[in-house]
Parts: sequence; C-alpha cells; structure tokens
Amino acid sequence: MKSVQDYKRFEVRPFTGAMGAEIIGVDLTSCSDEVFRDVQRALHEFHALAVRDQKLDTPTMQKVARRFGPFSGNPVHTGLEGFEDIVRFVREPDDTGKVIGEDWHMDLAWLEKPPGITMLYAEEIPPVGGDTCFCSLEKAYQSLSPKMVATLETLTGIHSGRGVFAINASQKRLGVNKDIEAIENAAVEHPVICQHPVTGKRYVFVSSVMTHFKGMTEEESKPLIAFLMARATRPEFHCRLRWETNTLGMWNNPTVLHTAINDYPGYRRVMYRTTIEGQVPLAAAPSSASRAA
Repeated sequence: MKSVQDYKRFEVRPFTGAMGAEIIGVDLTSCSDEVFRDVQRALHEFHALAVRDQKLDTPTMQKVARRFGPFSGNPVHTGLEGFEDIVRFVREPDDTGKVIGEDWHMDLAWLEKPPGITMLYAEEIPPVGGDTCFCSLEKAYQSLSPKMVATLETLTGIHSGRGVFAINASQKRLGVNKDIEAIENAAVEHPVICQHPVTGKRYVFVSSVMTHFKGMTEEESKPLIAFLMARATRPEFHCRLRWETNTLGMWNNPTVLHTAINDYPGYRRVMYRTTIEGQVPLAAAPSSASRAA
C-alpha cells in the first residue's frame, strides 16, 4: 500500500491496514482531471472509499458516475424515472425483516460482466448504525497456501441468480423488474482466481451466489465454497464505512465483498445506488506452483 502522503491534492485517511479509506477535500462534481485520476488511483489502492461532503442530486450523481464509466445495467431493480441507472433504497422506521444486502455479497456477480464499481450516496442516515462492512478478496488470495492457489486456478465457479428476485421483491418500497424467470435462470462461469485488469493484482472470485464449481456437484462444492467465504470475511481483511450525510461511497465491486449492517430499527435511511460497467473477469496466469505441478 502506498503512503497517504503520495496524495497531494486531497486528504486520505485509511480505515484499516487491510483496505478502505476516507477522502476529504475533493468535489467530484467539479474537480480537475488530475484530481479525478488521483481518486481513481485511490480506489484501486484502497478498494473502498468514502468521499465526504458531496452535495449530489440525481443529475449530478449521474454526471459523476459517467465520469467513471458507462452504466453497467441493472436487471433487478427499477431505476428512478428519467434516471434508469440510479436506484433509490429507503428503509423506513417501521420496516422489519432483513435489509437489502445484509449477507456478504458482490453486486450482480451472476452477470457475465459484474459491475466494475458500485456507488452508494447517503441522503438520510440514522443517528447511529447502518454502516457497510467490506472485506478484501485480494487479501484473501494472499493468505492462501501455494498449493491451495494451484488447486483453485484449475476451478471455475458457477454463479447463479437463483433466489435474487425473491430477496429484492420482499422490499415493498424498492422497484423490482418483473423478468423473474430470466433472473432465476441466470448462471455464469467465472474463474476462481482472477487478475484485476488495471492493477494486475490477483484476487479470489467468490460470492454468496456461487453455487458450485464446474464439473462438480453442489454437494461436492459446498465445503470449499464455505472455506473461501470464511477466509475472505476474516476480520483482519475488513474495513467498516460509517456513513455521514452527503457521503459518496464507492468500491471496486469484483475485488471486495460487502454487507449492510441492520442495526438501526426505528430510524430512516435513504440511499442512492448506481453501478459502473466492468469487464468479464480475467483469469490469472498460472502461478509458479501450478506450473511446477
């Protein structure tokens, strides 16, 4: 990890030694190209950012998002009228049950091209609670033994949209698209060991919607998937984003898992989300352990 002193145009405050940082002193609606490139660099370095004090309405949020790249598409949620790329998430004080994203997950991992970046803007937050936790799939990879890496390099994960519609449709205030069959039947293959297209760093592509490995049954796959999820979500690979009003959170979607903390009953929370187009996950070149096998 580079020193925060390398960032001269704004202040960077890391969340933990593993990942995540707070950005202070930048206005993404009007910053120069040089400042914007530094924000992109920080996103690749820290994987998850909380950019504070961003005064965004829907058009300006869309404008900021387009600077990072085109909209990824969202086959699950219905966007705002005139802004199909932005979804409004509202949790009212009397809402009960699970919140959207309460389990560790990667956004839309069951698509051929999962979003490269997810953005979440805080319009109204509870006085306490409602944080988002992240864990680093890059750190998870680095913690694996060479022989485990060599084994995982031979595997392809199957990620399924099964059950995704039901989870989202249970939220009465959230618009959900109606192509249930297409979502439920969606399944895509992704390499288990991937390489980030910009940084070149390796990470484990595991998600809560990975059902099995290609050529193996779900029963056979379950123990290894459980191991990878447990490894990825170890506390030493975590950071925690504590929201403030007007914070724009963003993260490298394929290289992290995240979870919404449901600890604010009786309070209202209003967030806006958009996603930036990513690439088809790139299989990492075989490691030295694989070549020696």
